[in-house]
Amino acid sequence: MKKVSVIAAAVVATLAAGSALAEDKVNQGWQVNGYGHLLYNAGQSLALNESYQHRRDYRAAGAPFSGNPNQVEFTVSRGDNYDNGSWSKYVLKTEYGNNEGGNGRGFYGSSSGNEGHLETGQLEFKEAYVELGDLSFFAEGTSIWAGKRYLNRQAGIITKEFWKQSSGVGAGVQYNDFGFAILSADSGEGSCYIDNGDGTDGNESCKNQGLDDQQRSTTMTSVDLYYYGVKALGGSFDFDLKIMNRANVDSANTAEDGFGVSVTYSRDYYGFDGWTTTALTYGQGVAANRGVNFGQWSGNWQKDDESIFFTSYGVVNLSENVQLGTEVTYWNLSNSETDQVWGSKDGLSRLIIGATPSYKVNENFRLEGTVTYAVEGLGEDGTWGRDKADTNFYSATLAPVFTVNADYWGRPQIKPYISYMSSSDDGYKWSNGGDNSETRFGVEAEIWF
Repeated sequence: MKKVSVIAAAVVATLAAGSALAEDKVNQGWQVNGYGHLLYNAGQSLALNESYQHRRDYRAAGAPFSGNPNQVEFTVSRGDNYDNGSWSKYVLKTEYGNNEGGNGRGFYGSSSGNEGHLETGQLEFKEAYVELGDLSFFAEGTSIWAGKRYLNRQAGIITKEFWKQSSGVGAGVQYNDFGFAILSADSGEGSCYIDNGDGTDGNESCKNQGLDDQQRSTTMTSVDLYYYGVKALGGSFDFDLKIMNRANVDSANTAEDGFGVSVTYSRDYYGFDGWTTTALTYGQGVAANRGVNFGQWSGNWQKDDESIFFTSYGVVNLSENVQLGTEVTYWNLSNSETDQVWGSKDGLSRLIIGATPSYKVNENFRLEGTVTYAVEGLGEDGTWGRDKADTNFYSATLAPVFTVNADYWGRPQIKPYISYMSSSDDGYKWSNGGDNSETRFGVEAEIWF
């Protein structure tokens, strides 16, 4: 198409949208964005009875621990700018993934395409919300929204674990960097009730909550207050406060309410060329999952559970061709009354340290490695069948990366890899029938747009 044709097409599209674009505050028209993660561990079973040992849980990170072999996301959004100065957005995010909505493990699919009857979490609507901004009776910079949303999500760059989000259905208002929102999520949404086929519940997590059929529909609610972008100390601070509660709770020990707070500090890479995000959080009761991680999983906590969470991650540019990503994350869980958390006496702690060096050979090829060291503390020897109270975990991955852009974040890419993982506990199995030490080969493909 000639340049004049491209310009003409743009003018026609603008007129068809019915908007006079005096000022573009949102991207005008339809947009499609997406993410794809495709993983193959050569010869490694991904049957459901393998899934527990494949979960990262701050024990290891790298390609073999990256979750689903078939995770595909598409976000379709519509933006419009109006001649009265207001704007609107409609956002719809869908995801296809085997088991746990793309966050867990699944089977390797085949040509039948009907593997959905074997697992939960196939094609799902993850977000669907409408946002309106700068209406005539609003102060400039004010917007309102309603619908299903991942609000203020953040995740580590090596562990890939989301530590902050409010995932649910609700509404909110934001004025520049200050926001208020209320979101709710039901614990039974695809995760709590599993029918054995005879009307009985096959999900242990539901049984452990001590809930009857009616109470499984209990609803968790989070009231969010946040203030972002406060400039200080050579960077910027974000502040979050979440007040949570849960309906239909009869159990004496199950948490009915709770609160979480977090402070996030963003700047360059500790004084060097790059960037870092550092956060400290506290959560109690319903908010014991890292304080600011709210969703359908927020119901599995006792009233005196509490947690302290710290994370710091980022990427430094060491030279024109060398970049280094790092992450340090620590999570401590305790109960002020019983000292029992998930069956562990004296609480539970997890620490992981990871580094991902990347060397750019040319624009289409780079070499990448990932090394991690983790410690899981379970209070006393013998807990969870472990020999010692503290278990050490080690992993190392080496990968040549074929890509269209050899930057650390360059995508799309195809990455063959070899990975070694080990544990200090002889009884810990990385896979069903495996050992406490394993070597794996595979290939990972990833794209975002």
